[in-house]
Amino acid sequence: MTLRGKVVETVTPKNKKVKRWFYIDIRKALDDAADREEAIAGVPEDRRIRTDFGREVVLDLSTPEGEYSALMYPVTQVFDWDRWQDGFDKHWRGDEHEAVRETFRVFKRHVLENFKGYRVPVISLDRSTSKEAVCVVFEKVNTGGKPLDAFELVTAMYAADGHELRKDWYGDDEHKGRHKRFVDTMRPADSEAGIIANVSNTDFLQAISLFFTRERRREAERAGKTGKELPAVIGNRQALLNLPLTAYKRYEKQVEHGFVQAAKFLHMLHSYRIFDLPYQSQIVPRAAIIADIGEGVGARGESGETCALVLERRVWRIVRLGGRESRIARDFMEVPRWLPGGPEPSTVSETIFRRPLEDHAHAPFSCLKA
Repeated sequence: MTLRGKVVETVTPKNKKVKRWFYIDIRKALDDAADREEAIAGVPEDRRIRTDFGREVVLDLSTPEGEYSALMYPVTQVFDWDRWQDGFDKHWRGDEHEAVRETFRVFKRHVLENFKGYRVPVISLDRSTSKEAVCVVFEKVNTGGKPLDAFELVTAMYAADGHELRKDWYGDDEHKGRHKRFVDTMRPADSEAGIIANVSNTDFLQAISLFFTRERRREAERAGKTGKELPAVIGNRQALLNLPLTAYKRYEKQVEHGFVQAAKFLHMLHSYRIFDLPYQSQIVPRAAIIADIGEGVGARGESGETCALVLERRVWRIVRLGGRESRIARDFMEVPRWLPGGPEPSTVSETIFRRPLEDHAHAPFSCLKA
């Protein structure tokens, strides 16, 4: 464990063995709009993050001064922060850096002290407990130890208000659920599933959260708030957990219609099956945007450069580059303003196309960076 003061031996998603030190990004940990799990960063054994095939160091945490400068807190110090804080305060000494020192004090109160105060649940079995009972407890604890995803947690929250979210998604003996409707949407005759069959329940909630958080942002704007006072438009895990049942009911039909229209739009682009999609994650922003701008998308036979043609020729070549949560939210906000002639979305203006190297000709997407 990192808490022992030793580097952690772990594996990557591709099952490659690596050694990592873990840090908490202080700024991200205090960002209410971010999922706190995103504040955890793993760095190589030499504590340096490099780019350009290892030639350029973009983050150096090999010294305490590097940690102080980057506001990256080592997980090895979560139970013993005094010495690290002394060095941090000395590094950021002076009245002009009081705000930085206060940032760490807030981080200590809201993050680090949680480690010392965390209560670990314990099941105690005495010697008289039968082996059968021990086996049952072991089975329940291990099967119940699987982390709940956002959909399951939201399901539990809505159940307290009498709403069966699982029935909405999976249906029952009498009603076809939303998942089955998506599977059947635009399904080719020779296929078992249509192009949006892999849309997950959390994808659907993510699209709804974009509408809800945008609504909150607009309310704040009408109240005269600006800058950092405005709530972020987001669709991350934390946003899903903060999604009230009233917002879900307000937007569920509109968002479902957006996913169906997105499937029709993909057919217009001659994409018929799931494997035609370069990225599954492109479905969420596409459906949310179409749900937002209405019925004009996907219609044929219109004169001039319609919204459908703009989306076909320009927008989706950018969305195909990927679907990080931050980009999805930006596309949702910026693309509808762009279509009538507004400023280009950042996913268009900030995209760089690089000429591929000859020896990489077999990798058609290796030349794209966004």
